[in-house]
Amino acid sequence: MARFDTATSVTALGPGRYSADLDPGYLIGQAMNGGYVMAVLQRAALCESPHLHAVASSFHFLRPGAAGPADIDATVLKAGRTVATVQVGISQGGQTLVTGTIATATLDRDTTPTYETPPAAVPPIDRCRRYDPRARRTSGSPFPERIDQYLARDTWDLLRRRGAEAGDIGENREDKDGDAPAPDLRGYVRLSEADGGLGSDPCLVLPLAVDAPPSVITVFGPRSWAPTVELTWHMRAIPEPGPLAFRARTNAVVDGWFDETLDLWDVTGRLVAQSRQLARRGR
Repeated sequence: MARFDTATSVTALGPGRYSADLDPGYLIGQAMNGGYVMAVLQRAALCESPHLHAVASSFHFLRPGAAGPADIDATVLKAGRTVATVQVGISQGGQTLVTGTIATATLDRDTTPTYETPPAAVPPIDRCRRYDPRARRTSGSPFPERIDQYLARDTWDLLRRRGAEAGDIGENREDKDGDAPAPDLRGYVRLSEADGGLGSDPCLVLPLAVDAPPSVITVFGPRSWAPTVELTWHMRAIPEPGPLAFRARTNAVVDGWFDETLDLWDVTGRLVAQSRQLARRGR
C-alpha cells in the first residue's frame, strides 16, 4: 500500500465522528502541510457522502497541525441525488485546526468537455529540472520526500539568482533592471515513487497536489513560512494516473498578503483541478 493511502486513512468512531493519525512525514517544519490535512478531511467527508468525488472544497486554516492523533467531525448539511454537502473540522487537544465545507458529486470519467481552455505550456517532464528545496540546506522538513517536483527551466531560473548554483534555489534575487520578477510558475508534481507512488485513487491526491508546488511568494525572497488563511479548490475531471502538470501565479502581493491561483492537468492534458488561496508570508 502506498504511504499516502495509510497517511490519509480515517477510522469511524460513531455517526459523523472519525479519528486520524497525522503522519510526521508530511510536516513542513513543525506544522502539517495544509494540502495533506485537506486530503485527510476529504477522506472523512467522502465516508459520509453517497457520492464519490469532492468537487468543490473550501477550507479555513485556524492553527497549524502537529503529527499524531486528531479528531474529525463530519456533518452532512444536505444530501441530494446530484450533490451532497459535508461540513468538516479537524482538531487536536480540543482546539480546531482546520474547518471546511466540501460539496461532493459523482463525475463521469468519459464525459467530453463542452468547452475547455488549452493546458498551460509546461514542457515535457523529461525537459524539466528536479526541484528539491532541501538542496544544500538542513531544513528538517520531511515533506519534500513525499512529493517529486519538477520545474520548467524558466521557473527554475526564476527561483534562483542569476548564475547561482542549483542548491541556492529560492534565495533572494531581482532582475538586472531591479524590477521584481513576475511570479508565474510551471512544472509537475507527483507522489514520491519511494513512498509507493500514486496510491489507490488519483482523485484523493488532488487536495495535496494543489498545495504542494513551491509558493509563488518564493520568487520575492528567501523561502519562509507562508501559512494559508483560506483555500478553495475545485475538481474538474477524474485524473489519469501519472504526474500532474501545474501552473501557479499571483495577482497581488501587498504587505505580506498574497493570493495564489493554481491549475492542474493530468497526463492527457485534461484540466483536473483548480485552486485559489489567500496566504500571508511569515515574518
